[in-house]
Amino acid sequence: MQTFHAEKPTVTTHPVNGGDALMFTITPPPPQWWWRAMRHHAGESPTLVRPWDQEHEGRIAVVCPTLEHLTDVIDAINAAVDQSNTDYAQELALQRDAAKQLKTDEAERDQYLSDIRDAIDARYDDHTTAAV
Repeated sequence: MQTFHAEKPTVTTHPVNGGDALMFTITPPPPQWWWRAMRHHAGESPTLVRPWDQEHEGRIAVVCPTLEHLTDVIDAINAAVDQSNTDYAQELALQRDAAKQLKTDEAERDQYLSDIRDAIDARYDDHTTAAV
């Protein structure tokens, strides 16, 4: 399972409010579902102010904290990334399980229909034989 992580942040301008921001590039570039989880976790963190993801660029910005809270913000981003990785891994597992179940269901249905056809054939073969 591939995991994603936040690179060393750069100081930049926040894409929404125009103030100072920290921009974290997420590598390797995560898929869309991962970003959904990241939005949730970053948004619920009281430490991260105005998290704003730029999914297509593979990065997320937050308002630049004071020096005394810098470590807290970096840790909060890393925690959100870790939580998103966990959620993404669980989603992939659910998708794999659903795909396996679908194949099993399809195989069972195919067998059921085959049994029905065999029963029909047997009934009509017996009926045809008895009528001769």
